[in-house]
Parts: sequence; C-alpha cells; structure tokens
Amino acid sequence: QEAKTDEPTEQNIDNTSQTSIPDFKLIGEVFKTYILIEMESSLYIIDKHAAHERMNFEKLKSSLEINSQVLLSPVTVRLSTDEYNTVLQNIDLYTKCGFFIEDFGNSTVIVRECPSILDGEDVAGLIEETAEKLLDGKTDITPDKLDWILHSASCRAAVKAGDYTSRYEMEIFVKKLLANPDIRYCPHGRPVMIKLSKYDIEKQFGRVQ
Repeated sequence: QEAKTDEPTEQNIDNTSQTSIPDFKLIGEVFKTYILIEMESSLYIIDKHAAHERMNFEKLKSSLEINSQVLLSPVTVRLSTDEYNTVLQNIDLYTKCGFFIEDFGNSTVIVRECPSILDGEDVAGLIEETAEKLLDGKTDITPDKLDWILHSASCRAAVKAGDYTSRYEMEIFVKKLLANPDIRYCPHGRPVMIKLSKYDIEKQFGRVQ
C-alpha cells in the first residue's frame, strides 16, 4: 500500500500563491501540538491536527472525484450483524468517498481501495466508526452521511498531536492555513487557531492596565 506522510509536507498541502498569504513570523512549536506564529502585533497559536483535519475535509468535499489508492494488502473488517448490513446498504456512499468495498461474508467486508490521503492501517477503524454512525444516524439525508465519512477520513489522515513536524513543514502548513481564511474551525467545530494580542500579553505581565 502507498505510505502516508503524517507531516503536512509540501506534497500533501497544496502550493498557494504567495500574494494571498499575510506576512507572519514562525516562532516554533510547543508540546509537538501547537504551532506559534507572530502576525500583525499578535501571537497566534495553531492546533496543527485540527487545522490539518479541516484542510483535508475541504479538499475531499470539494473534489469532483476523490482519488483512491489500491491497497496491496486488502483490509478485512469484522462488524456486528447490524453494522455489516448497514455498510452493504451504503456501498454506493462509500464508493463516492473513495472506497471500494466488497461483501466478504460472515459479517465481514473487505476494503480493496481507500482515499489516497489514508494509510491502510486507518481503514478498519474508519469503517467500524462510520458503520456505527450510519447505524445510529439521526437523519437519512445522504449529504450528512457523506460528511460523516469524510470527517472520519480527514481526521485519521491529519497530522496528530505529538507527531514531529520540521520547521520547513511548519512554514508550508502555516502558509496554506493563512491562504484559506475560511478554515478557522475543524469539522467538529473546534477552533484551529487562537489569537493573543500584544495588549493581552502585556496586560498579563502588568505592563498595561
């Protein structure tokens, strides 16, 4: 199977016109989770997992056709009877999301292709998670179901808290994020970036009232 690069490198984050990116100074990273930048007299703290997850989601959702990769070792997924039936009933939906799934019998499905942003190791957990969501779904509206699967794929493909990210990769990542002003919340509604103004910081140190 094709190897996935966890870090947000230049290859898996689209290049963006420099003219669309505000000037910023990369400070670094803390806890291998939050990227710090200085911009417009403020300190910005970026949650790299939440931001990357939203970038992945927007890219998948905007694609007319999601790129898939063939798994050299197909993944078998054992499900409960109800989840198994739900997956089979939603085969077309999974296909739209870049999966090629077949019935393997005995409450088991086999996944032969998955979205190219995923590692094969993520596939079984994603199928289990989305099968449960589809089974417990509060709506029959297909676009909502589609979003559930894309959310799960985006989250599993995103760089994780604690993953090593080089300074070069951080630069690329921040440029991509700042070039997309609509990306300010992850698919689950959490902020991807918070701002501390110079005034806020100086007030904490008693420099201003």
